[in-house]
Amino acid sequence: MVNRKAYDGIIEKLGEIYSHHKGFNSETSLEQINEIRDNFDIKLMIVGHFSAGKSTLLNMLIGKPGFLKEAQEPQTAIATELIYDENESAFAFDEDGNKELIEEQKEYSPKDYNHLEYRINSENLKKISDFTIVDTPGFDAGIEIHAKALANYIGVGSAYLVVIDQEKGGIDKTTLEFIQEISNYSSQIAVIINKCDKITDNVAESIAESARFTLETYGYNYGVYTLSRKDVDIAEKLISIISTFNAQAAFDKVMLKHLKSELISSEKSLLIVQKKIFLDTFDLDVDLEKYSRVVKYLSETFKKKKDESKENLENRVQEVTNRIRAALIERADSVVDALLSGNNVAAEAIVLEIIRPIMVSTMKEISIREIDSVTKELNFTGLLKEEDNIDLTEVTVNLANNLKLLIEEKLMKAKNPKDSENGVKKKNIYRMVTGIAAIATDLIAPWLEIVIILLPDIVNFLKGLFGESNEALAKRRFINNVIPQIINKMYPQIMQNIETTTNMVLDEYEKLTAEKIDSIKKNMAEAQNKRQQKIQDFEEYKATIVDDISQVKKLMKELR
Repeated sequence: MVNRKAYDGIIEKLGEIYSHHKGFNSETSLEQINEIRDNFDIKLMIVGHFSAGKSTLLNMLIGKPGFLKEAQEPQTAIATELIYDENESAFAFDEDGNKELIEEQKEYSPKDYNHLEYRINSENLKKISDFTIVDTPGFDAGIEIHAKALANYIGVGSAYLVVIDQEKGGIDKTTLEFIQEISNYSSQIAVIINKCDKITDNVAESIAESARFTLETYGYNYGVYTLSRKDVDIAEKLISIISTFNAQAAFDKVMLKHLKSELISSEKSLLIVQKKIFLDTFDLDVDLEKYSRVVKYLSETFKKKKDESKENLENRVQEVTNRIRAALIERADSVVDALLSGNNVAAEAIVLEIIRPIMVSTMKEISIREIDSVTKELNFTGLLKEEDNIDLTEVTVNLANNLKLLIEEKLMKAKNPKDSENGVKKKNIYRMVTGIAAIATDLIAPWLEIVIILLPDIVNFLKGLFGESNEALAKRRFINNVIPQIINKMYPQIMQNIETTTNMVLDEYEKLTAEKIDSIKKNMAEAQNKRQQKIQDFEEYKATIVDDISQVKKLMKELR
């Protein structure tokens, strides 16, 4: 019995190797090998001259006289396969491999059909069930379609039983040429000198010796046997002759041929892959570069704006003090009247009323101006792909607008502890805005406190200077002497607070923007991880290819 699982280990190892590589047509090729393993027919071709008695011998073998038509006309002879099967059936196959059930009364011509197949429950066939027995048309019939049928079968034959009529007297030229042809495909060939019952045993043996000599002359060491109806059991003798053929060797030959071809192809493919594979991290490198540029750009933009704020600090302080000076001068009459009438509280209230709105509006303008300045500076074109650029630009603009709105709302009213509490409950992107606005409001307090602290001195100064002097003189001295003192006293604190508030607003805008582009940083980390993983996978794959090439070579050695 043929061991069809002898190569399963190699097939499994091949499948494992193929599983490591995308693009290999492994499933199809292994399916084909498995198909050969499971369904390959080890065909024993019964060949010979027309009317050499092939069909008669096969009828004796299967124990069914007359089953195969004997002495058919050459025009009607068709290749016939005999297969052992407990469940008998019969089919006719056309050139395309389509089959139909054989009908007893129907004639099957080689013009219309490729071959017939009979699955027969025969004990003798069972004894040689590794083989599919093929009865073929005579190779000397001189009919083109027979020659074509034989040509199709010659390449798939695993063993050949050449039947010669003893009347030929040995191996004639036609038979020798045929044997030379089939020797290219198989070395499992035997010759039967048939119909020896018509001659004596000595004559039969001399014909056999002649055939052996002819074969040996051409370098063939094939067995030559005689068959006669006088033999006790022709079927047993046929089985004995057929049993000299090695079915396992025939199976091995076919499997080795396909496996070697597959291994050679696999090694070539692996070597090509090994030569051509390269580590492609270009897209990830581009993404990483873009993300790095964005982070660097944001950092540099905010730093630049902070530096510009320091450079413009003097001008901004001057702008604030000029507003305060102008407002105090405009309301000088009211302040002087209150002071001269001895109503210090009213004078103090008037000064606070003059200064506070200027402080509040100035702080709002400075903060919003800085936010607008940074927003105009934030141009992400070229740093990211278009859709990301648009998205990030919208984010910064929206953040700027919301930050300005909240600062404006907060600075337009007095600080309320509840406001801070509510502010903390806002969404994450706004959670610090309330705090900034509140702190910005608090920063006004020291300025006002300076004025409040200075007011008694100012009042006393005016009283001591003018006593009951007239209003015009008091106003002039208030404008020329008192207001400059107020400005000078407030100047350092105004400078410090403008700088602090400006940086605080820019810092908060930077934080909020950074929070919003945190996804970019996450993408950056993800791209970095993907890059590292890709490098690791690449190195592992290179090692896998080397190992798989080694495994393929090892399998090829096993097959040898």
